[in-house]
This record gives sequence, C-alpha cells and structure tokens, in this order.
Amino acid sequence: MLNIPPDNGKFELDFIIESADLFRANLKLARTRIIVGLTVSLTLISALVWFFLILDEKTILIQTSPLFVGIPLLAVAGQILRLHASCRKYVCSLPAAQRRMRYYFSSAKDDFQIVSGQSGSNIAWNDVMKVNEDRKRFVFFLNKFEVFVVPKRVLGQPDSIAMLRQLALTKLGERACLLG
Repeated sequence: MLNIPPDNGKFELDFIIESADLFRANLKLARTRIIVGLTVSLTLISALVWFFLILDEKTILIQTSPLFVGIPLLAVAGQILRLHASCRKYVCSLPAAQRRMRYYFSSAKDDFQIVSGQSGSNIAWNDVMKVNEDRKRFVFFLNKFEVFVVPKRVLGQPDSIAMLRQLALTKLGERACLLG
C-alpha cells in the first residue's frame, strides 16, 4: 500500500513482507554462486560421461549415472531449496507486527526511515552502498550483508515506481542501478 500525501516530495510504503519476496531477491543475489556450482557439476558430469564413452563402457555408464549425474545436480538444487527454506523460516518466525514493513521517504531529507513492529531505523542515504532495481523489486544494500527489499507490487502504479526511482537516483547518483 502506498500513501502519497499532497506534498509529492514525501511518500510512505506500508506492506507485509512475504517469504517469496525475500526468496526471489536472495536467489538473484546467489545467482553467480549457483551458476558456478552448476558449471562445475556439468563439467564433472561431462568428463565422466566422456571417460566412460572412451572406454566403451556404456553399461557401467548407465548403471553409475545416478551417482555422478544425480548427486552433483542434487547438490546444486539443494542449495536453492535451502535458500527457500531459510527465507520461509525467517518470515514465519517473525511476529505479525514485524512482518509489516513501513518505509518513509522524503526528497527533502538526507535519510529515510524503516519501521518494523515497534522498532524503527533512520538510514542515511550516504550509508546506502547501492540500490538495484529489477523487474519486480528494488533492493537497498547497506553493505554486502544487509539488504532491504521493496517489492514493486506494493508501489502499484508506474508513477510511484518513477518517484522511488527518481529519489534513489537523486540521492545516490551512480550508486543507483536502475532500469528506467
């Protein structure tokens, strides 16, 4: 839900965080590691298949393929499942009040506020390492380990997305990696 007061320099985002939002953002952040793991697995599989074909041992290849094909692929898939489970577990462990996220932005201020439950934080734009935008979300990086996800579904209309995009661009300059 987006609340825009008459003064368009300020706006508030109020939404309930969902595990799917966190999972998709974390999956995108882990994309490089997953691709590297998949590449290593496929290289290993290809080398072993090639080895058995060179030896002309197709019977052994077929009999042992679940071991050297299935297990490496399960290892990569297991990392994705682990990521999904940890996001779901994190969101489910939060009380309902802490699942409700409120972001307060103002173009006149050098910071923005995040409120979750009864706790809040003021975050200076100078402390934001970068903001990335993709088709479904904005991801605010405070550092390599702390991120805040703002799903575009809570912004609703293109005007609201443009407002947040413009605010990030104004406050961060080159540290804002935006689509539009």
